Amino acid sequence: MRIALKLSLIFILAIQCKSVEKNKQSENDWVETQKSREYFDYAAYIQKHPKSQNVEKSLSEYFFLRDSVAGFLGCGKYNTSLSFVDDEKVLFDDELKSIDSLSFITFEYLKNGIPNVSTHKYDVQIPQSKMWDSISKVHFDIVFYNKPFPIKSLKFALNEVSNGIKTYKNYLSEKWYGLPYNRLTIEKKNGIDKLNDTRFSFFDFSHMKGKRVIPPPPPEFDINEEDSEE
Repeated sequence: MRIALKLSLIFILAIQCKSVEKNKQSENDWVETQKSREYFDYAAYIQKHPKSQNVEKSLSEYFFLRDSVAGFLGCGKYNTSLSFVDDEKVLFDDELKSIDSLSFITFEYLKNGIPNVSTHKYDVQIPQSKMWDSISKVHFDIVFYNKPFPIKSLKFALNEVSNGIKTYKNYLSEKWYGLPYNRLTIEKKNGIDKLNDTRFSFFDFSHMKGKRVIPPPPPEFDINEEDSEE
């Protein structure tokens, strides 16, 4: 009984220490992010720390800096939209999904693209290697139609999507180096991070008073283009 109690206390202390370390890293990253005047650095911070108490501040700074960029377009052929229905559900590319399913959906989407349509991939040189491979082009557009922003469900959803991206990074690590991401050298980790840590974009359409944006249908995929992506 005493041994079980001691093990439980050790487990609890380990979790608490890990949580403290994460919070410390989040705050250190926030200090560095605040020095930037590039809006995408704030999106990268949110992707890395989706549960942080600084998410609202980061969103505010993101919109301020992004809206000051002349000619900003943002939407792209390979972007996937997420908008909130309620505290438990989102529209993922106009399909109703539960928030707690987003981690798996995100990974599958990054890994496989859209079945029978396109892999949504482009060729890159594998970091710290002379070899080449293809990775996903997909970015995630988080769209708001109402204010105040649903911060509680937003953090939950972004955490799930972020976890899916982390799983994809680990998948690339195993595929490229035969090792899990957490066992890579700093240089290789940084190389994978650079390819995957800026996959979030945010759009505030609350001024449209609930009217949803229906994007135009994508252009027909050219057969040659589709073949090259495969």
